[in-house]
Amino acid sequence: MQNKYHLQCKQCNYITPNLEAWFEQGQKCPKCHSKWSEAWYESDYKQLLELIKTPAKSLWHYFPFLPLMSEKHIISKNEGTVPIERWTFLEEFAKKQYGLNINVHVCRNDLNGGTGTFKDLGGTMAASVFSEIGIKQYCIASTGNSATAYSKYLSLANISCSVFMPKDTIKASEATISACGQQVFRVMGDYAKAKEIAADYSKAHNIPMSIGNVDPIRVEAKKTMVFEWLRQMDKFPDVYIQSVSGGTGPIAIDKGVREASTVFPELKNPRMLLVQSSGCDPMVQAWGKAESEGFPEGFEKVYPIIENPKTDVPTLATGHPYNYPILAKLVKNSGGSFVRMQESKLVPVGKLVAYEQGVLLGPASVVCVAGFFNALKENLIKNGETVLLNTGEGINRAPEFLQQMVYTTRDVHHVEECSPHSIDDFRAQLWEDAVMR
Repeated sequence: MQNKYHLQCKQCNYITPNLEAWFEQGQKCPKCHSKWSEAWYESDYKQLLELIKTPAKSLWHYFPFLPLMSEKHIISKNEGTVPIERWTFLEEFAKKQYGLNINVHVCRNDLNGGTGTFKDLGGTMAASVFSEIGIKQYCIASTGNSATAYSKYLSLANISCSVFMPKDTIKASEATISACGQQVFRVMGDYAKAKEIAADYSKAHNIPMSIGNVDPIRVEAKKTMVFEWLRQMDKFPDVYIQSVSGGTGPIAIDKGVREASTVFPELKNPRMLLVQSSGCDPMVQAWGKAESEGFPEGFEKVYPIIENPKTDVPTLATGHPYNYPILAKLVKNSGGSFVRMQESKLVPVGKLVAYEQGVLLGPASVVCVAGFFNALKENLIKNGETVLLNTGEGINRAPEFLQQMVYTTRDVHHVEECSPHSIDDFRAQLWEDAVMR
């Protein structure tokens, strides 16, 4: 078991024996100082063939391929194996408006058992690993969802977590963190400023800090979504869509595909379509410029920085896209693209999904669905393809957004002003507002 896995530096190939040593090194390679190392396993990947044939309660179903030595340290709320749904109303729209016969699946991370976001996968991994190697204090800078998940899971492990959040963070996230007994520092600035102060705090108190989207703890947890696609779907997705802030998801997919290709040699990354809202879209801007110039050598190193972004989706408000160089290469190699959605469509698309599917999504999740509609407009989805949308938080994480979803209420004074209606009365207007205008 001591040789279950090791970490290998992506830049110089230096080998770190395990995560305990990784933290002793300050979460970086001691040779080249890169913060990006990947976990690799001694386990026989033929086990994966058996695991994807059996029911799973959480991502820990894939324990042989996760960086934890003993299962006794697992802290889980049944996250990472939510049922992948089929959303036929999106298929019908694609057929009617664009003549495309496609299959559309949705992985709803609001169904995760921890805090109801995609970040719960990293939360269970962090709490379990920290319990095993004896970490008792941690800190993290976050726009909302990561900090909420970490606070929840670390509290279950009796680990103290200090959270640094930008000033425009959703109050519901702050309240959830406080409810877990973890402390919050609301930084009077944007996400970049929160990261800066968190880093200074980490250094001043010798407390480990999340290193962000290439953190092997996050990547190893989220790579299991690839294993879940193999377990749950009849066909591996051709197209993958998600809203993007930092970008652990695409990085983890690439890692999961490289591992799974050991026993599925034909496997390759789906075409990645990463969506940002118009209020904070530095990656979309960078991609558009590179595309117009024919993707010159080194294109991935050129990107704008948006200081103090003004956006209605604060969980995606990463104005300094540190990981764009990594994501841009992944997207380019997959044949994908970065997609912008207009924030004016947030509420209309949210209403439409609630009406057609009976699902109330949070704003970052709505960005993903809106990105699907824009991808159709931009001819980024082809006939016969299987499309997977990876949505994040539910409406319970954004009560202010829920208040904007009201549209059927009428003020009345007398019963004569009230008359029956048909539920179909609203459909045409909802579609018009969401995607036709």
